[in-house]
Amino acid sequence: MSDDALADALRRLDPARTPVDAPLPLDAERRVREIVGRPAAGARRALRARRRFAVPGVVAACVAVLLAVVVGVIAAPAPSASALTPDPLTYRPVSDSVAEVIDEAQDRLAEAGGVNSSERRSLSLGWYFSATADDADAATVFRREWVDLRWNADLSGQIVTTAAEATNAAGDTVPSTDPTPGTLISELTFRRGQYSPISFETPEATPDAMADWIRLVTGADEIEAADAIVGARRMLEEWTLTDAQESALLDVVEAAPDATVLGETTDRLGRPAVAVAGVPSGIASHELALLISTETGRILGLEDTLRDADPALKLPADSVAEYILWDVDAWKNGMR
Repeated sequence: MSDDALADALRRLDPARTPVDAPLPLDAERRVREIVGRPAAGARRALRARRRFAVPGVVAACVAVLLAVVVGVIAAPAPSASALTPDPLTYRPVSDSVAEVIDEAQDRLAEAGGVNSSERRSLSLGWYFSATADDADAATVFRREWVDLRWNADLSGQIVTTAAEATNAAGDTVPSTDPTPGTLISELTFRRGQYSPISFETPEATPDAMADWIRLVTGADEIEAADAIVGARRMLEEWTLTDAQESALLDVVEAAPDATVLGETTDRLGRPAVAVAGVPSGIASHELALLISTETGRILGLEDTLRDADPALKLPADSVAEYILWDVDAWKNGMR
């Protein structure tokens, strides 16, 4: 057999080979983002900050500061960073326990007319901290981005990120030189076999299956509330779940011994919700709140709030570090 024939035979044995010019797989992109170093002193670039923690019990934490170049530089002069971060949600106290809140949500999820089939898609609207690299007091707003991930059983897919409005603390739009709403921020396409999901199939709609999956992705032995919330986020980053699957996820949240009820609120799209919260192990400066619809029982979003001041970002306690919403198709399509 000639060398060329041998090479051809080997290629046929590995049909899922990746072309040299193929785009970076999403899991590799995640890893790259996680290890990006701080910019050199004096560099003046607009940066978006997202956080990823790696601590016992929370392998990929909900929000950590990740510095990545953003399109556009926000004009100066401008108010301080803390002045333009969104106000945290306010909550109306409720007398219901965590078990009662979850039970009520599950009753709503059990009603007919909900989501009955899972989909390899995740559409989210997120608020992300933006600041200048060498001066956290310089122009700072919360950038809003639509992230639409669609992937297929053959592991092809696409993730499209587009700009939404920048907002001030009150949630109103603010002038900036960021891209106008609808501007394409990034588009990443995966050919067959390139996308690497956390879970190729969703877990069965049982509490035990969901708990096993959360242990796998967080590394937790005993699942605390923050682990359950992080696990829910990781799943919703790749899947649209059925109502039965979301109900099973909520069972895991309910079983967490440290889960607390923050109260009822209205999320940043005007949807009524109730929040169940947890504090990540080893990251006591953050509190993660899972927003659950009081109309449908589905998981609407997650908010990460600083319990203590963050000197690095010069943000005071009670600042919002990140906010992300799901079940937002109607808003993305301009129906609301």
